[in-house]
Amino acid sequence: MEETTVDNTVVTDGQGNDEMTEPADTASTGAANPPEGVESLGDAGKKAIAAMKEREKAARARARELERKVAELTAAIESKDKTPDEQAIDAARREAEAAAIAKANERILRSEIKAAAAGKLADPEDALRYLDLADFEVDESGNVDSTEVADAINELLERKPYLAAQSGRVTLDTGRGRNPAAGQLTREDLRHMTPEEIVSAKSAGRLNNVLGRS
Repeated sequence: MEETTVDNTVVTDGQGNDEMTEPADTASTGAANPPEGVESLGDAGKKAIAAMKEREKAARARARELERKVAELTAAIESKDKTPDEQAIDAARREAEAAAIAKANERILRSEIKAAAAGKLADPEDALRYLDLADFEVDESGNVDSTEVADAINELLERKPYLAAQSGRVTLDTGRGRNPAAGQLTREDLRHMTPEEIVSAKSAGRLNNVLGRS
């Protein structure tokens, strides 16, 4: 039986006969150089990813609402044989627990968001001003999706690029020890800002150069 090789590969017809086939055209199929990264997807791919993220966010919101309704139904079933006073006590206890959890989760989210904004925003507090904490979720272990937070900060910078930390300058600290020379805005920046944002920037010391302050 004769053998024919193509690119050092023997090709047979499955019946003991050998036949020659053409080598795969990796240039036309793209198999040799598969696309890597979001940038290779183009605008359509980026829009698809953004839409997918929105669907995931909506799904998480629906799941949280469903969990809330299940908890309420479970509580109602457990309380049906109790006296009105006992039911009132249970309701107060659940309300207190929910408030404590919400407060703890808010502290976690504020800390995580501010930490993620450090180095990206001139004033990390801006992330807390413009991002809605309700868009993020803290799991039962107290963890937050860091990728989700990072994406939200990047989207914020796309909408409001003047909030970005300036290269080579120290990021503002909103507490004591603030460096007023960091993150200074220009008159061009002010043209794209709302009055509320301008007031906030002035309070943060980011208009010192514009106002001629040292």
